[in-house]
Amino acid sequence: MGNRGSVKTFLLLIIFILLGVIGYLTRDYLPLGFTDIARLNDSPNIFEGQQVKVKGTVVDTLKIPIFDSKSYVIDDGTGEVTVLTNLELPKKGSKVALTAIGSNSAIIGGKSIGFRLREVKVLPETAFLIEEWTKLTK
Repeated sequence: MGNRGSVKTFLLLIIFILLGVIGYLTRDYLPLGFTDIARLNDSPNIFEGQQVKVKGTVVDTLKIPIFDSKSYVIDDGTGEVTVLTNLELPKKGSKVALTAIGSNSAIIGGKSIGFRLREVKVLPETAFLIEEWTKLTK
C-alpha cells in the first residue's frame, strides 16, 4: 500500500519536471511574458541593455540604403517604439512579435533620449494566439 503512494508521487514529480522543461523550451512560442511598450517608454533607463519581448502592429518603416539602416515602429495599443533591424523590414500594418535589447541614444541627467530596441529574434505567430482567441470569443 505504501509502495503505491511512492510510485504515484514519483510519477507526479516526473510529470512536473517534464512540463517545466517543455515550458522552458517553448517559451518563445507561448503568448506570455510580453512587456507593454508604455512600460518601456515610462522607464527607458531600466531597459538599457536588457532583453525584452514585445509585440504590436507595424505603423511605420524607414530604410536608408546609404547607411544600411533599417527600422520600423510598432504600436501595441499602449504606446509606440522604434525597432532597429538587420533583417527584411516587415510590411506596414503587419503584426510582429520579437525579442530585442533596449538602448538609449543618450542619458542626460537621468533622462533618456531616443530610446529604441535592437531586434534580436523575430518570434512565431503563436505569440498572438491569446489575442486572437479573445477577439473570437467577444
